[in-house]
Amino acid sequence: MTQDLILQTQIGQHKRLQKLLTLMGRNEPIEPPCAVRLKGVDPVMFETQWRPLLEDMEIDANWVDSNLKLKNFRLFATDMDSTWLQLETLDEIAAAAGKGEEVSRITTLAMQGKITNYAESLKARVAMLKGIDADIIFRILSQPILPNPGASDLIGALTWARIPTVLVSGGFSCVTRVIKQRYGFTHVLSNELYFDEHGKLTGEVTGPYGSPIIDGIGKLAYINAYANEYGCTMDEVISMGDGSNDIPMLESSGMSVAWHAKPKVRPHAKQALSFSPLSGLMAFFSDNPLGR
Repeated sequence: MTQDLILQTQIGQHKRLQKLLTLMGRNEPIEPPCAVRLKGVDPVMFETQWRPLLEDMEIDANWVDSNLKLKNFRLFATDMDSTWLQLETLDEIAAAAGKGEEVSRITTLAMQGKITNYAESLKARVAMLKGIDADIIFRILSQPILPNPGASDLIGALTWARIPTVLVSGGFSCVTRVIKQRYGFTHVLSNELYFDEHGKLTGEVTGPYGSPIIDGIGKLAYINAYANEYGCTMDEVISMGDGSNDIPMLESSGMSVAWHAKPKVRPHAKQALSFSPLSGLMAFFSDNPLGR
């Protein structure tokens, strides 16, 4: 099995790639989003001579099967907070309610894998928000919620390829419903917040329709269920995520990307992107629709 080397970086930073290509004595074309595919590269020479330069140059490098094609995949699943979106929505809600520092501290520990029971950490954070008025959440949702770079191009490419898309999140349905509408996801799955008769948070949280909270195992279970619905296996699923609760789905998917992920997460994915946009996923496929 032959492998190609995929080099890529932030959108618009073609000069970085061109500098590296010149140093390597290569002149292949740079294609959208901002990537180049190199064939016939000696892996040992690259890893010893060129890999040490990439961190400072802010360039991602990944080895892929030369025949990896998008058309061979039938489902796409992604995490939401800090993957699809530039923020952690629970932290935003907490900050607006004056509880930001204490909630954010637990979020950071959970995403780093230092708190291993995600469900319990989520319950603890939501409990801190008991009594918060729903207007705070609606006010956040009424403002622009910025996606990470390349989000629109990625969803467009997947839609063009007729691949169903699933936004699966340990966050909350009041947010995922908005993101589904804005970006055209086929399905969204997330946890539920509860409000009392006065429109204030009760401090309780469950999974969809009162089911167990969606954690890492829950994400994988729901994605597997959708794969069954579409008549495909996990080998035909593409997944992206950045935190510890994304590890099960990243490990189980046929193609997975640790996107700007925590160090603990990267070894569990097939590929890793630390500088490239979300649409950088497309560069791994020899039938990249962004280059059509």
